Formats: sequence, C-alpha cells, structure tokens
Amino acid sequence: MNAPAVPPAASLPGPPGAAARAPRADTVPYIARWSAEAEISTPVVPARGGTGIAFPDEIPGDRDRHGVLWMRREVNPGAGVPQLSRVHSVRQRYAMRRLRCQVCRRPADRDEQGVLWLLEDGRADRPDWPESELTVHPPACAGACVETAIERCRHLRDNWVTVRVSEPVLDGVYGQLYRPGRPLPAPVEKVTRLYEAPDVLWVLTSQLVATLNGCTVVRAWSPQPRSATAREDLGAVPPRTASARTRRRRKR
Repeated sequence: MNAPAVPPAASLPGPPGAAARAPRADTVPYIARWSAEAEISTPVVPARGGTGIAFPDEIPGDRDRHGVLWMRREVNPGAGVPQLSRVHSVRQRYAMRRLRCQVCRRPADRDEQGVLWLLEDGRADRPDWPESELTVHPPACAGACVETAIERCRHLRDNWVTVRVSEPVLDGVYGQLYRPGRPLPAPVEKVTRLYEAPDVLWVLTSQLVATLNGCTVVRAWSPQPRSATAREDLGAVPPRTASARTRRRRKR
C-alpha cells in the first residue's frame, strides 16, 4: 500500500472550485485549544459499587453513551492565545462523532472510497497500515484544510499521509487512567482504551478514538516513512487482532 511521494502540501488538490484556495497564515484549527479554555478542576471519586471513577456532582453530559466519564473544560474559542499543540476535548469529540473537519468544522471530505483522514505516516509500522489504525485525529477537508493542518502540526510536516476510510468506527477513548486508592482514586498514566476494555470506566477521558477500517492511502509526503508506533497522542495502544477488528466493525 505504499504511495508515491508527492510535492509539498501547497500543491495538494482540493474539491472542485477549491483550486484557488490557500491556507491562511492565521487560521486556527477548530479542534485546537485556546489559552482561556482551562480544565475545570473537579475531584475524582470512586463510582458507586467501585466500578470506576465519578465526579461528586455529576451532571448530564459528563458521561458518554458508554458510561465513560469525560473531563470538564471551559469552552471559549478565540479567547486568549491559540495552543496549536493541544486539543480541546469538547470540539474534538464533536468533530469525531459528526465526522467534521478538524480545521474548519464543516463536514469532512467524502467520496466513493470514504471519508478523508490526515495521518502521521505509519507505513513503516506494519505491511497493512493504516488498516485498523487507531487515531484521535478527526477527519479533514481536502485542499486548504489539509494544508493548514500540515503547516500547523509539527509532527506532520514531513511525515504525512492522506487516507480514505470507508468504515470509521468510534470505539475507544484516550485519557487519564485511575486506579483504586484511599481516600480517592489515584491517577496512573495516560492511556488509550477500547470501550470493550475491562478498565475503561477508570479512564477520565479527554479525546475520542476511532478505528479506521476500509482504508486506501491517497497521497504521502515522506518517501521513506519512519515508524509512528510510539506516538504520544495515543498512549498505550491496545493490540490489534483479527477478532478485535471484527468486533469493532460490528459495533457501527
């Protein structure tokens, strides 16, 4: 599935009518966090029955439909200074669930091969990459939005791939794992967990994870892709097995 190297992002074609568009130098991606969007500090306590973690004053919206607890964060887009290396949890979750572009918030580009995703090139990791790859990055629009994301994300600048995905499945979370403790649960490490994981209710989630199935590599920049296995944005990635892949597809 190796793709040929192509010219820099500035020459990437977009959808019809977008040829003249170019990324603005001051564009801030939709999912980026602003300095005035602080985490809302809330104590983490044991859930009833000892089945995971909870907030002492939980409200509707603190948990997703799988019962996983989400961190609280202020929502003030445009306030303060953009923090391009940090992701806003609420906007990331919205973009993933609705398949919205991570840069402009509009519906992501889609054609007969599927939704467009921009990824760090991981073809060196395994022969069938990116099939069943896990990602916290929402999809994108072709053209100017892809160019903007590449320019704004340092880890993508010389190591990116665009991929069409026919079967994206939202089946996991990324966040802070807690363990039982006294008097309160203790934070352990940042992890990625599928919803089927036995300890997923112990994760204070900050980002939604998608499994990318039915993948076709469209374009790639790095002619000799380097390994992306140890990416910090995904923490500890669970093993990818054929049975797990089948289960994730059935959960759509």
